[in-house]
Amino acid sequence: MKPKIIKGVLVMVVVVGLPLRGWAGPPTDAVKRLLDSVRSYKKDPPALSARDRAANAQAQKVVEETLMIPNLAKQVLGPQWEKLNADQQKDFAQLLMELLEKVAYPKSAEFFGDLRIDYTNEKVSSPEAVVETLVSHPKEGQVAIEYHLRQLNGKWTISDVLLDGVSLVTNLRAQMQQVIGKESYQGLVKRMRDKLAES
Repeated sequence: MKPKIIKGVLVMVVVVGLPLRGWAGPPTDAVKRLLDSVRSYKKDPPALSARDRAANAQAQKVVEETLMIPNLAKQVLGPQWEKLNADQQKDFAQLLMELLEKVAYPKSAEFFGDLRIDYTNEKVSSPEAVVETLVSHPKEGQVAIEYHLRQLNGKWTISDVLLDGVSLVTNLRAQMQQVIGKESYQGLVKRMRDKLAES
């Protein structure tokens, strides 16, 4: 495990790189579509053009569909999810989406920069698939990144991302459960909102 990498990307579910090369197939295409959308997303400056706002909205739509944010929110909250009413669940999913947009995307772009991501394999066992990639970083060395996907309503969606075998969903869930246990669900939401306000 590479601590700096894990620390740098545990709060996100996407990574950014140059145009990708290697394995091809519907699951891989879904990963490429996600990465292309994240790469095109522009952080909100004081004056964002109407064209850029429209492009951001389209990118956000692709990310939401590919990551299935409500399902991701349910996974990372664990047992707490069932304790929330429908409005609370919707609010938490929206908050998670905003954190991805404002915090995760810039951090992933900063860390991975111009690194090339190579697709090394694609394994499909319908309705699930795994897309394996390899990133070479000048300081951290090679990082194996696996995208785990599930086919829902005819579309491939990403259910988890593993960095050197470490699950982002599992780690996010562990972190959130720790905060909920020590503080409360409200404490977790406050931390997330504070993080969002800092961005």
